[in-house]
Amino acid sequence: MLFAIIEIFIGLATLTAVILSLAQGKSTKSLQVLVFVLITAIISSGLGWGILRYKLLAYRLLLYFSSIIILSKILIFAKIITLTGALEITIPSSLKNIISVLYHSLLIFYFTRKSIREQFN
Repeated sequence: MLFAIIEIFIGLATLTAVILSLAQGKSTKSLQVLVFVLITAIISSGLGWGILRYKLLAYRLLLYFSSIIILSKILIFAKIITLTGALEITIPSSLKNIISVLYHSLLIFYFTRKSIREQFN
């Protein structure tokens, strides 16, 4: 499944980038942000592996987290919440947020189709 592979890639790429930045002494993230990024990277990879194995828990958690991400991006677009920039990279925030909403919306659309949902029951 393409979404499972994407989730695994996102998690592993993030883990690799964080580990390399720490090893090179270039990490500027606070400890709290670093821990958050590491945990979300591990969750992303774990959900990807679970989706590849058709695990119901991974299916439910992926839909849950995708919904939370979309909601948070809507709140960011509406300027109800703001980020400090601690999680930012060189890609403009607005572009990252739009891509995130599109990706997670597509993910929810795909996984809530009856034929896909039934594979996880």
